[in-house]
Amino acid sequence: MIPRRILAPGVAVVATLLACTSREQRSATTATDSSTPQRIADSAGRVTRRDATAGGCIGVAREPWTPARVGAAAFVVNRATRGMSARVRWALAPDSSALIVVEDPAGVENEAVPDGVLFASERTGRTWRMDSVWSASPAPDWTRVAVGRAAVLGGGEQQVVAPTRWREAERSLAAVAGPQPAITAESLRAHAYPVSGMAVVEGAAATFVADVARDVRDAPIRFVALDGWRVRWSCDGHDVLIGVRPERVQDDAPATVTRRVAVQGGQVGSAPEAASVAWVDGPTLDISVPIAREARALRARSRVVEGKGNRITVRDSTAEGWSVPRDVGPGVPLAVTRHGRFVLAIAPRTDAKQYESPDHAVVYRVP
Repeated sequence: MIPRRILAPGVAVVATLLACTSREQRSATTATDSSTPQRIADSAGRVTRRDATAGGCIGVAREPWTPARVGAAAFVVNRATRGMSARVRWALAPDSSALIVVEDPAGVENEAVPDGVLFASERTGRTWRMDSVWSASPAPDWTRVAVGRAAVLGGGEQQVVAPTRWREAERSLAAVAGPQPAITAESLRAHAYPVSGMAVVEGAAATFVADVARDVRDAPIRFVALDGWRVRWSCDGHDVLIGVRPERVQDDAPATVTRRVAVQGGQVGSAPEAASVAWVDGPTLDISVPIAREARALRARSRVVEGKGNRITVRDSTAEGWSVPRDVGPGVPLAVTRHGRFVLAIAPRTDAKQYESPDHAVVYRVP
């Protein structure tokens, strides 16, 4: 299970924003001794902070930046899978410029169900999302996201997954980043594992890395390796640590074994594992557990996001004072990025079936 911490939504967001504000106000160092964090540009011209005293570990660059101009939009986090309930968790980049959200459903007896993940960045104004993942993790510098993309096949009435059915899984995974020699029906079947204790359901995975820092409509995605029950990063961003298969069929089961794979191929590095992502646990979406809809306010740099009466509004700081409220959409706000361009909320579903939760996780993009 991805390590998490539980904090009140408003406290978590405000504390993070205050912390990153004080960090960003510090002057950039120009010293070049071996103990000074160095800024290194990659082939795309992006700058990453590399700390020589931490064994080459990388982090989010502290270079000045301004949020991209954006238009209003709403993005559903999980559009593919439903369970008996779903947990929502999120994390903010160290400078609050980006937000990653996971809606994590689970079946009866907490059986494994793939998740939906969404990444949003104020630096580009763009979002990236993927359905049907077992696990997701931002790189230490928050320029890439690693995902374990799931493939799940049920046995049906016969309670048998025929070998030929794995061609379906091969096609679904090949659609992510193009055909790969390593992704075949035979290889997926060889790497499969049960994901239900009540019926014949088999799962497999492949690990991919999305380059979410590029200001392009579709983030480039690279295939890394088979497997992906859990994914983590080395602290230098060179390798992905891939959990091969679950110990049990439960949704939060740890991996039985973890292997290390270089993202770009070739020899793996020796840098230690990256620090755990500071996930914040949000509400559980369950038909029997109503979402608390009390009034709340979240503060960004020069914007206040308010939730009241199941509606979300924003007010901006101007030379004349606070602007009149602007409507964003329905729901309860949970988190906000640094300048308030992206707002995570729990909003009502319009397509919910009678036995499903009436709510889901949504990210609003706010001009």
